[in-house]
Amino acid sequence: MDKRRDKQRVLDAAKRKLNEILAEYRERIDELRAVTVENDLAETASQTEGRRDADIELMNSIGEKMEQVRRDMDTLEQVDPSIVHEQVQFGSLVKTDQRNFLIAASIEDFDADGTEYLGLSVRSPLYRTLSGHRKGDSVELNNTIYVIETVA
Repeated sequence: MDKRRDKQRVLDAAKRKLNEILAEYRERIDELRAVTVENDLAETASQTEGRRDADIELMNSIGEKMEQVRRDMDTLEQVDPSIVHEQVQFGSLVKTDQRNFLIAASIEDFDADGTEYLGLSVRSPLYRTLSGHRKGDSVELNNTIYVIETVA
């Protein structure tokens, strides 16, 4: 098993996942913009104003989410796949008997060549529980025990 290649493969998959999320957000904003313009042409001013305000608020909310995804992408860029860790820390790839994790940014479940991973931020309670532990160690969080199988 080449831990460096595995880490690069997982990082690439995480970046693809974040890019997919960004594309979905962009599409949603484009849809909202199109509806807002159509509503300007089709409805009275009072009807349009309320809907436009709601659409603008939603677009702003999506914009904030997009900025967080961009920050998460920047965080992933800080991970050096050539560094293999012995203990769990920022940039580690961690396989447990429960789940597999990439320690960098919070990323919903993503697939890397048929294996599911979850991105953990260093601010997450699970990361704080795993931090500093090594292969073979067990940790517990919320009545779930995680046995660390590998760290890379």
